[in-house]
Amino acid sequence: MSAHLAHSTEPIPRYWLYGEPPAVPELRFVHIETIPERMRLYNWEVRPHRHDGLSHALLVTEGGGRLTADGGEVTFRAPALITVPAQVVHGFRFDPGTDGHVLTVSEGFLAGVQAAAPDAELREAPALPMAWDLEAGSDEAAMLDRCFAEIRREFRAHHAGRASAISAQVMLLLVAALRLAADRRRDGAARDGQGVSPDVRLLARLRPMIDERFSHHWPVERYAAALGVTPNRLNAACRRVTGLSTLQLVHARLMLEARRSLIYTSHGMAEIGYALGFEDPAYFSRFFTKREGRSPQAFRRAHAGGVEGDGLTGGSLDGNGLDRTGGVSPQ
Repeated sequence: MSAHLAHSTEPIPRYWLYGEPPAVPELRFVHIETIPERMRLYNWEVRPHRHDGLSHALLVTEGGGRLTADGGEVTFRAPALITVPAQVVHGFRFDPGTDGHVLTVSEGFLAGVQAAAPDAELREAPALPMAWDLEAGSDEAAMLDRCFAEIRREFRAHHAGRASAISAQVMLLLVAALRLAADRRRDGAARDGQGVSPDVRLLARLRPMIDERFSHHWPVERYAAALGVTPNRLNAACRRVTGLSTLQLVHARLMLEARRSLIYTSHGMAEIGYALGFEDPAYFSRFFTKREGRSPQAFRRAHAGGVEGDGLTGGSLDGNGLDRTGGVSPQ
């Protein structure tokens, strides 16, 4: 599949929802729909692009197609599970008539699910784009079908504990992905990472390092040394895969943690700043304001009550505008 690019002022198109201007997703953003619901509108093709802070999981139940990730290609046939991490440039070409589900979650939502996982292996999201063909009628295919169906049912309903139910199913999806990867490695038939470029693999090593060290404020040179590459090599890989520099990725992780702390804790500004490695509370405030467009205090006021109801911003998934009929999906 050739890497056609949509018209954009950036070399790689960057969207909030596919075809819409980029924006920062709500911390608890979740969306699910069927593949045909959106793909019929785009002639079954999503051209290479990236999102800031949104990850995908797809369950293909009929048909097939090709996943493009950073120039590499993976062909898949139903039943298949596909995962695409946040910020990785990706595209799809589905065979007409392909069916299945597309789940999209924000890094904030995914981080919350992982934080609650008792198994350490689940606390790291898949760092590479992956596509696994499943055995038709297998237990794993049936389990994944139930997971996606239950997420869709909960998403469309408005029952008590809605977000908790969706979180539980997302955790099961993480378990399934972990086991699939382990099984393929054990059988010597791994497809995860097939066709993936060295740049994406390097980013996959960088992400968990940032998750562990973002509050230490490491310079780019230290990340590069830990990965055994030069700072120029690391920055070039980050820009080719995500459109962001290494430092911008670290700052994005700091901002994610800052937003979570401001919404879901009652800690003061100085306490949050210190926890994030800022020795000067005023510098933390300037850092946050420059990237968010409002002060930490203003952000907290705007999200007051975010831990009520579903535990989502505004107390409901509705606050993300996800239930509008015919809305554009973040493919």
